[in-house]
Order: sequence, then structure tokens, then C-alpha cells
Amino acid sequence: MNLVDIAVMTAIRNPLTYGVPESLSVQPGQRVQVPLATRKATGIVLGAGSPLPPDVEVRPILRLMDPEPVLTPELLKLGLWIADYYVAPIGEVFRAMLPLRADTRRARMVRLSELGQRKLQEIAARPEEGAGQESDLLTYLGTHGGATLETLRQKFPEAFLRALEEKWVVVEKVERERGQRQVYSVRLTGLPALAGPLPEKPPRLSPVAKRILEALERGGSAGDHRELLQATRADLAALKKLSASGLIELSPAQKSSPPGAASAGEDLPLVLTPAQRTVLDDLTKYLESAQFQTALLHGVTGSGKTEIYLRLIARCLEIGRAALMLVPEISLTPSAQAQFLVRFGSQVALLHSALTENERHEAWWRIRRGETKVVLGTRSAIFAPVTNLGVVIVDEEHDTSYKQEETPRYHGRDVAVVRARLAGALAVLGSATPSLESYWNAREGKYRLATLPERVEGRQLADVEIVDMRQEFRETHKQVPVSRRLRQEIEMQLANRQQTMILLNRRGYSWFLLCRSCGQTQRCVNCSISLTYHRREHRLICHYCGYSAQVPARCPGCGSEYLYYVGEGTEKVEKKFSELFPAARVARLDRDVARRAGQFRRILEDFRQGKIDLLVGTQLIAKGHDFPGVTLVGVVSADIGLGLPDFRSAERTFQLLTQVAGRAGRGDTPGRVLVQTFYPDHYAIRLAAEQNYEAFFHKEMRFRRMMHYPPGTALANVIAQGTKLEQAAEVAKQVGDFLIPLEQHTEGLKILGPAPAPLAKVEGRFRIQFLIKSTSRARLNTILRQLADYSEQQGIPQRSVMIDMDPVNIM
Repeated sequence: MNLVDIAVMTAIRNPLTYGVPESLSVQPGQRVQVPLATRKATGIVLGAGSPLPPDVEVRPILRLMDPEPVLTPELLKLGLWIADYYVAPIGEVFRAMLPLRADTRRARMVRLSELGQRKLQEIAARPEEGAGQESDLLTYLGTHGGATLETLRQKFPEAFLRALEEKWVVVEKVERERGQRQVYSVRLTGLPALAGPLPEKPPRLSPVAKRILEALERGGSAGDHRELLQATRADLAALKKLSASGLIELSPAQKSSPPGAASAGEDLPLVLTPAQRTVLDDLTKYLESAQFQTALLHGVTGSGKTEIYLRLIARCLEIGRAALMLVPEISLTPSAQAQFLVRFGSQVALLHSALTENERHEAWWRIRRGETKVVLGTRSAIFAPVTNLGVVIVDEEHDTSYKQEETPRYHGRDVAVVRARLAGALAVLGSATPSLESYWNAREGKYRLATLPERVEGRQLADVEIVDMRQEFRETHKQVPVSRRLRQEIEMQLANRQQTMILLNRRGYSWFLLCRSCGQTQRCVNCSISLTYHRREHRLICHYCGYSAQVPARCPGCGSEYLYYVGEGTEKVEKKFSELFPAARVARLDRDVARRAGQFRRILEDFRQGKIDLLVGTQLIAKGHDFPGVTLVGVVSADIGLGLPDFRSAERTFQLLTQVAGRAGRGDTPGRVLVQTFYPDHYAIRLAAEQNYEAFFHKEMRFRRMMHYPPGTALANVIAQGTKLEQAAEVAKQVGDFLIPLEQHTEGLKILGPAPAPLAKVEGRFRIQFLIKSTSRARLNTILRQLADYSEQQGIPQRSVMIDMDPVNIM
């Protein structure tokens, strides 16, 4: 047999070699099913395999899963680069790249045992003795040759099935091929020329069938049978039964265009400012050159970056190429989604985690078949199978959500640049507060720098005022979340019927629950972190693993009843503002609200339409929103992230404050921002108030150079972990035995650790950290790959050593 290397989609670092049966013809990029130990697995064909020793038994590919390759040569190269650079198992990389539903599913099949078959023969010989559930089940299994346990549970009691398992049947775990789910359109027979109303009492119809027919009579044809079933509390079997009786007609549903496609072309492009025109001309020149180029678009908030993106994509389509744009979180930017659908209509495909498995699957294949030329999505959309890619745009490129925190730990922004290089395309990174890495690359000449220093239509940046909360406490002798100055400004806003946004980047009601007698806090059983009190659920919840506990009436440690809720989150601040301003319409927007279906979009739409006076939220309200009615932004606790043990804390604080300040004054009325802080002299807060990115960059870079942190130095985070502290310590010792000697013999290498990670326990796993710095990125990458090989040779489980190249979070 010919040999091929296959990336099996599991936690295996390197490709495996399989044989190709003569009956099959495989190509690189195709999905195949292969044997792996005692089970079947999916893999991606990478190319021809190297010859194996004669004594090695080669296992053959079982079958092709697609008639053609699902990954282009460009995406294959991209996947191999990610696996190499981020030291990730190659199969895990390709699994992340393919958001396709599995072609098989695990099921529990119930079959007759030998005793059961004999019993069935006895029943058949004496039918008069065979009445009852036992006889019915055995007959059903004999007729159908077996059935899934799920099917039988719908027909027979659970306890009865368990009892029979020990007597007449056997239960096997199998993998079954997943059938293609058909979507049907449904109409009454004879529509649209229906002769008269339905009879009042159709003969022998069940209540479910009557509901279906009545719904179709009222509303006409249903384009998607799933919506009809949901409205009538029915199932597909009921539809098929009505179809068989001739009362309704089922036919394959026609594929519909994306929402908003019908409006394509109605949105008239805005008039560009001179600065926008200059930037667009430069980017268009790079695009039309059909050569790889990376440009950093640094434009202040409200400077019209989105309009440049839209025009650049339009030009890309005109010259016959495709476009891909990433946003941090598409569910948080419905306006961007609407703009794309209005401007480009059915040419747009959306890829993000809010889609169902089937929707992602269908969107992916639409892109693969070339039916869409514009892809808009979140981080994983960078793997969309777009052909002839002309431009890749990363909006808000500084956002940390572009970094994946699970294997493979890739950074979407950096992968976007590599993909553009492989496609010979233009990469555009846009932000009002670029990451230090991107701005450094622009200053070093690796990226082209384009700037938009002013807002569109001559609008001014919002005036920012710093409120010193130390002085507030000295004058009022109260520790309150709302200063007198902020309260005064909000009163003026309400009097003038203008809208206000309040930022507090901490959700929940209170930070933690403290016993005033013994000082104990309620901590998570899985993580080394205090539980946050959520008033709506009246629960203490861990924001890392999701563990929750009841709120105790007394301290579990000492029995004291003196329990105190410390700190304030968005829930508490929302309640506070509702009490201070009872006539105001107050709403809250954070992750807790976003999880409730439809609530997130409803609040955004109500705020945009002026139905909400005051919106309290976390950083979600600072991302990509355009609310022309907002003229005041209040930041309750600007320094909430400055105390974190992370070298990027100042950068994140500056970015968050600058971004949220940019939400004010985007309409005709100038905006104002009030920043409450206990550190008014901190350079991140002071320069954010001035909205002076250039000064912040120079100040922060002096600190980074002195302490040897990125972007001037390459960084990796290695964590040894285990379910017991002793296990984590043993793994850390083995990792240290490999790393520490290298520090003495490798130029420009610095290793910090081993030491407990800032979060010493997460999700039940103890964590010990090594931070590795190197003046050479290539050298650091080589060391990490050697560490992965060493760990494998030492028999250390993969999950016990977490390797993160270019980490954005070192907690």
C-alpha cells in the first residue's frame, strides 16, 4: 500500500502513518476515517508518508469522509505553522480549524442475546402466551435487528429495560453514521388554490395533527418545518404521517439568503474625510499590488475605520478576490453585522460561536463552495475556507479575546498575518489603542502605519475629567461607588434627556463574602479564588470554573452571623443608580445578561432607540458600539485592573479607559467622561484621560525594556499542573531539570520560576509556573518544542504541562 501521513484529530503531537487501500484515492487536505487503537477516528491527509521498517504493521485508511479536500494547500500550511509555532498537537489544530459536525455519533445499541433469541422463538411458537411488554420488546428487536437505547426509552419504561438487560438483551456501545438532517417546507395540499376552508372535524386526526393543520391554515406555508414543529409542539413523525395521508405536502426547503441580504445596496456610503481618503488610497494600492503586506490602521475612536474596511472590501470584490474580517465578539457588534449584510447582502457569511452546529456547518460549506466572498466572524473565522483571498482585516486588534486560552493556544491576530502572507493578501490591523506589539512592529518597519488622528464630521474627542476618590473619602468620610461629581453630572443628563453609560469591569453584586469575626471568605472548592456574590441567583459563584454555593446564614468557620458583602459589581451599581434616580430607566449589560437568549440584543437596541437612560456594564459596553445619544460616560473604578500581577495591567487599563471614553460624543453633542480612581497620578489613567497613545507607548516601553518583557523580548508561559499539589510539584521538578540548565548555556535566555502561578489552583488543578524570556523568538520556539519532546519521553501526560507561546494572560 502507498503510505500517507495523517493528522489524527486527537491529542497526538505528530502525524501518524497509514496505508492507502487500492480501492481509495486520497489527496492532501481530505478527511478520512482511520483506526486508532480500538476505535475509529477522523484525520486529515497531509501528504505522502515516509517508508516504515518492514516489521511495522501498517493499518489502512477505513474510508474517505468527503469526495474532495476540505482544506486547501494554503490552510494545510497554516495548520502546520500553528502546530509548530504554538507547540500544539497537530490533530487538535486541524480539529479547531474545521467547525464541521462529526459524521458519526456514539450510541448504545440494544440487541437480542442468544437467550433472547431462544425466548423469541418460544413466543413465536406459542403466540397465545406471549402477550405483554416483554413479548412486545423482544418482537420489536427481532423485527428491527436491534435499536438504540434512546429509541427504546420512548417506547418502554426505563426500569423495565434495565431488568431485561440482565436476561434477554445485550447493550453495545457503537459509532453510527450521522445522517444529513433534511429541512422541509410544509404546505397544505392544494395551496395556494385551496378550495374552501378545512372541515371542522377532519376524520381520525390526533390533537397534534389538528394543531399542525390549523397552524398551516392560519399562517399559510411554512418555509422551515422545524419552526412549525416548535409552534405546534409536534414532531417530524407527525408531519410525515399527515404527508402520507395526503393532507400536507413536504418538500426540501429552499436555501434562504442571510438576514438583511434583501436590503443590499440600500446603505449609501458616507463622505470620506481627507484623512480617510488618504488612508483608503494607500490601502487600496497595497491591495491592488496583489502582494503580501501588513498595515496597522491607528485611528482614534469615531474616526471612521469601519467605513474604510467596507470600501476596501468592496474594492477587493471588484478585482475578483475575497475578503475576511475578524471582530472580537460578533454577538457584541450587531451594528457591524448589519452594515456588512446591508452593504454586501448574500455575499456575506457569518462564522461565530453563537451559531448552532448545523448553522456553522452550512456556512462553512457555503464558503468552501465559493457561494460567498465576504466572511465576517470571530477568532476562529480566520480558518474559513476562503479561496483567492485578497484582504484580511482584524478590527480592534488589541483585544485579548483574539488569543485562545485552550489548546491550540493561537493568537487570531498573528495567525491572520500569517494567513495573509500565505495567500499573498493584504492584512489590515485596526485599533484606536493598538497593542504594543503591533505598534512596535509598525515603528520597526515590519508593518505599514496608517493613521486617522481626528473624528469624522469634525467631532471632538470627549473631555475627560479625573475624580480623585481619595479626596472624595476625605471630604465625605464614606466609601461609596458613586462620587458626588458623577451623581451631579447624571442629574444634568436626566434633566436634559441625554443618555449615560457607566463602566464597572466587575460583574456580580459583591466581590466576596467576608466574616467580620474570623476574617474567613467563602472560597471556590476548585480554584484559589473567592466566590462572587450574585444577587439575582442569590448564589456565590466562581467566575473561573462556574462552581456555585448557597449563601450561608452563618460563617462556616466560626459560626458567626456577622457576614459582610465586600465591594461592588455591576448588579450592585445598577441597584444603586435605580435608588438614586428612581425616575430613570436603568439597565445592565454584562456576561450574566448576555447569556440569556435575546436579552443582550434587546438591551442594545433599546439603548440605541433611547428607551434606556442609563446603561451599567462591564467591558462589553466598551467594544465596538456606536450610540450617538451617549454624551456622558462614567467609570466607577478605573484602577480595578492595575493591581493584578500581570505586566500588561497598565496597557489593558489604558486601552479600556480610552475605548470606553470613545463611546461618548459620537453624535452632534460633545461628550464628557468622568473617571473615578484612587490612583489619579498613574500614567495609564492620566494618559488615557488625555487620550495620548503615543506618550503611553513611550512610557510603557521604557518599563518593558527594563524588565525584558514583550514586545522587545519573546515570552512563553509554561505551567506544570496536577490534581494534587505533590503531582504538580513533581512535574515542575522534571520541567525545571530540563529548563534551568539551558539558562546557563543559552545566550539571551532568562527563566523565572518555578513558582506558584498567581492563580495557584484553577478547575481543581494546582499550577506551578515558569516564565521564559528570550531575545530570540526562534531560539525560544526551539526550546519549547524540545521541552514537549522531553516531557513525552519522560512519560509526563500532555495535560500536565501547558505551553503558551506569546501569552496575553500570565495569571
